[in-house]
Amino acid sequence: MILSEGRRQLYQELQQALEQLQTTAAQDNLDRALLAAEYRKVQQFFGNQIMKADSGELEPSETPPEQSYLTEIHKQLRLLGTDVTFLQASRQPATATARQTAAHARLNTLIGYCGALLQKNSGSSGPTEKAELITD
Repeated sequence: MILSEGRRQLYQELQQALEQLQTTAAQDNLDRALLAAEYRKVQQFFGNQIMKADSGELEPSETPPEQSYLTEIHKQLRLLGTDVTFLQASRQPATATARQTAAHARLNTLIGYCGALLQKNSGSSGPTEKAELITD
């Protein structure tokens, strides 16, 4: 799969934004409002920059692999939004911890998808343990 330089850069930016969101989500004294605001920024970036970008930059034979990842990233971002909403609404410390752990795991998955797209683009054959598509 060959991504154009522009699309590769967009996925790198998305991966960096997700890593920043993960750092925020991993804090012991989590600022839930900040987490929600950062999530919305990532969601908007994905929707406005990646989903609406010109997919005509790809060769037709290369579109399906990227499309599969886009579909999974979109789904996982929506589920992350649910995790963040539930985390904000949680009142019990145990529930908040469980929601925070779920959000962290989902962010790992999303970062893995971005890494897989970038790795496939570079032609590298390094480890991709977190990068395989999960179809539930």
